Amino acid sequence: MILGVDIGGNYITVAGIDTKTNKLSEANLVSITVDNTAEADEILERWLFALQKVIDTLVDDPLEGIGIAIPGPFDYYNGIFAFKMQQKYASLFCINIKEILKKKLQLSDDIPIRFYNDAACFGIGEVWKGKLKSIRRGLGIILGAGFGASFLFHGLPILSGDGIPKDGELYHIPYKDGIADDYFSTRWFIKRYKEITDTTIDNVKELTEASLKNDVAVQQVFNEFSENLAEFLSPWLKSYNAEAIVIGGNIAKAWPFFANELEKKINAQDCLVKIHKSELQEKAILLGSARLVNDTFYKGLAF
Repeated sequence: MILGVDIGGNYITVAGIDTKTNKLSEANLVSITVDNTAEADEILERWLFALQKVIDTLVDDPLEGIGIAIPGPFDYYNGIFAFKMQQKYASLFCINIKEILKKKLQLSDDIPIRFYNDAACFGIGEVWKGKLKSIRRGLGIILGAGFGASFLFHGLPILSGDGIPKDGELYHIPYKDGIADDYFSTRWFIKRYKEITDTTIDNVKELTEASLKNDVAVQQVFNEFSENLAEFLSPWLKSYNAEAIVIGGNIAKAWPFFANELEKKINAQDCLVKIHKSELQEKAILLGSARLVNDTFYKGLAF
């Protein structure tokens, strides 16, 4: 059994992946909240609790390795918070997470612990078991608290090359009055709806619920979002010659409100790609992180 791990901004999810079937076991899944502003010991204690809870369920299936999807900036190869995050997990700066987990979980040296970017793991999972399964060149996107993206070629995330932005990520690319992350994340929906209606919402789900009250501003916000995303993505999709996009994250749950308009706007840019909603969602990240334990696959990754 392999542990697939998704560490987000305020949670950790751990799942057991059966190496015989390559399927995620719902019986071996734990998800708990984490205060990303807490002291290092408290954060690590929460992570270790979730990991140990799943390990304790592996009675007849020995642990073969742990793959961890975690947002950057992070030294993925060495498992260290080598860069200080501005808004989360600041207390973990310079801490070797790999060594702490190995020691606290009492793991032998032959059980690998491997880390990779969470958006890249989402793409890996979608190629392995999801919507990008038969796609040679694809783009995986996570739309939620932030804007995560992964350019994929034959199942592997690409971090450089023709048509690829720096580090294979899009969130930092300048767009309009800021960067892409400012426009393709939950906080943009909150800000834009407030500007139009002077009403405060906390998330995109509240925005979709407002549509039930015939709030015309809701569709205006989603239409603007679709137009912006199409305008931003189209040049990258064309320069990379992408065949398909798969979109996950909390914003993807509002699919009926923006998908048709997004596809129409992208096509209008002379960019003919298939656009898919992720059916796996977080499971794609968990499956993608578990894939890191495969030695052959891991050796093909760029860092």
